Amino acid sequence: MNDMWRPPLDRPLGSDPAIQLVVNFWRRRRQVPQIIFCLAVAVLMFAIHRGFSLLGVMLLLAAVVMVVGLVQAHSRVKWWLPAAQSLLDGPPPVRVRSETVGGEKTWTQLSVDGGRLYVHLTNTEDRLRQLLARQREVSLVGPNADGVAAVVVDGFAVPLPARVVPAPASPRPIAVTDGDLPRVGAAKAARVVWISLAFVGLLGGSAIFDVLLTDAGWVVATLGFVGALVLFAVAALFRRGNQHRMVKLLGNGPWQAYPVQLLSWAGNPAPIGKLRLALTLPDGSVLPVWARYGEPWLIANISATGYLWVAGTPSFGGSAVAGLPGLPFVTAVQFKEG
Repeated sequence: MNDMWRPPLDRPLGSDPAIQLVVNFWRRRRQVPQIIFCLAVAVLMFAIHRGFSLLGVMLLLAAVVMVVGLVQAHSRVKWWLPAAQSLLDGPPPVRVRSETVGGEKTWTQLSVDGGRLYVHLTNTEDRLRQLLARQREVSLVGPNADGVAAVVVDGFAVPLPARVVPAPASPRPIAVTDGDLPRVGAAKAARVVWISLAFVGLLGGSAIFDVLLTDAGWVVATLGFVGALVLFAVAALFRRGNQHRMVKLLGNGPWQAYPVQLLSWAGNPAPIGKLRLALTLPDGSVLPVWARYGEPWLIANISATGYLWVAGTPSFGGSAVAGLPGLPFVTAVQFKEG
């Protein structure tokens, strides 16, 4: 079997459905309406309460965070989109040797074919930078006449925006560590879920604060806000989903590949959606598989290989982590009907 998805080398990169889905999502993504909505509701809250509104403050902070995200999106992918379609429809990707010679935050610098070319990648975090350092081989599309290119990593069906840059005066190769990249990916996914829950809890607590402030004053409103946060935190701890527990689930056993059939995926045109699979065990029996967060990289690997990599032994009613051994991209799955 093929061990993982790899970009096509005999046709344009844009012919791959997962790649096209991701790029189309980047094009369609609009944060300005969400920012306007948060600002409008915040102003409405201040008007209703004729002064201070904690919910209004939270919505203003949310708008600020989204503005920061808008700026980051431009520096990560938006700058690259005008050239994306011509790159995706152009010559097929070419396999090249690569060395990670620098990077921090969300950028990485690669040396291609021993210094023949240097490219500056955006939209790359620490875990992806470490993967690039380990693989030492990528697929390169372009560069075009303006020096814009795309880099694709095996197993991760997402184009990495790239630009040709001069050779660095003092390259600083990224050291290859012995860290467990699937565990790194699981920890990051758990943090994202916890942050999302914390934001929802703050909004709910702020709404309670505003109601109590009008009727009972600052002291009671503050106590109500704190009490609501405590109750929400306790409820979140007792109702933790598998996405929170992936670091623990990775300890269930070694990675094993099982044949699967893709039954449905609710992710298109969105990049994430519920996923249903049928997994065949070595004895021939079939287990249903359900995942809340099915992403394009997972669908691409299943479609390319016909297999699902699972950490541990599947059993009906149980939970596990699905992904690829050695790669920092994972998601939680349950062996039940979705």
